[in-house]
Amino acid sequence: MANISLLRVDDRLVHGQVVTKWIHESGAEKIIIVDDYLATNSYLSNVFKLAAPKGIDVATYSSEKFVDEINANTFGDTPLLVLFKTIKNLKKVFDLGFSVERIQIGGIGSNADRKLVYQSIALSEEEAKDLLEIQKNNVAIFFQRVPDEKEADLSVIVKKNFKNLI
Repeated sequence: MANISLLRVDDRLVHGQVVTKWIHESGAEKIIIVDDYLATNSYLSNVFKLAAPKGIDVATYSSEKFVDEINANTFGDTPLLVLFKTIKNLKKVFDLGFSVERIQIGGIGSNADRKLVYQSIALSEEEAKDLLEIQKNNVAIFFQRVPDEKEADLSVIVKKNFKNLI
């Protein structure tokens, strides 16, 4: 099984906090981006490769390819920082049989369908439902933007912001 040191949902993917804080904090030596759209766009994938610190490889996979690579143990023991741009792609890999013990929700911007639920992190009701479904697989899901911020559990966030889902 892959050595996933941190799995994070962050719609900005590789950016300042990831580059300066989370790579160091997690001990990751490689960044894996799982995004169905980016996996087909080599130009944008290269932009994220250029944003990574020197010595940190960045690879982009579709949901299906990521699950195939995990199942084939392609990544070996290399500590990985796995990034998802959307909860939709995260849910898709779980539907394909992937599992992990912990998921960090670190950055999801607001839009017409989403509301702020924790600091600057926003969720839609559908995304909250998807996260609750994933959590049923004994997965700890928490919200945390930066390492020195206390983790906030998904259950607390849902109870406060989506009472109809309880």
